[in-house]
Amino acid sequence: MLTLVCMEEGQRNCSEDSGCSPLPGTEEHKFTGHSSPTGKIQVIGDIFQFTLDVSEFSPEEVIVITSNNLLEVQADKVGEGGTVTKALSHKCKLPSNVDPFSVSTSMSSSGVLIVKAQKM
Repeated sequence: MLTLVCMEEGQRNCSEDSGCSPLPGTEEHKFTGHSSPTGKIQVIGDIFQFTLDVSEFSPEEVIVITSNNLLEVQADKVGEGGTVTKALSHKCKLPSNVDPFSVSTSMSSSGVLIVKAQKM
């Protein structure tokens, strides 16, 4: 199970989405200025979609946080003795026309995190 945390004013619950797959006819933008792994942003009609390979982590180790139109993905793999053996932190600014309360998450069977949000 992925963890999705919304930290917006109004404290509305966010939902977790299952079975999502990329849609045809996408407009693709490469995310730049970040170290590997690099996420991919797509605008599909009225849907904003961000994908990121998190295959080295289990769904329980991945946390998605939204706050002030900022989307952050954090993951920690904890080894024996409680030490963090691998960590991931990735930030992406949501476009101003995206509803931060519509954010949903899923993970493909190949370990790709899929975050979707509806345009307003």
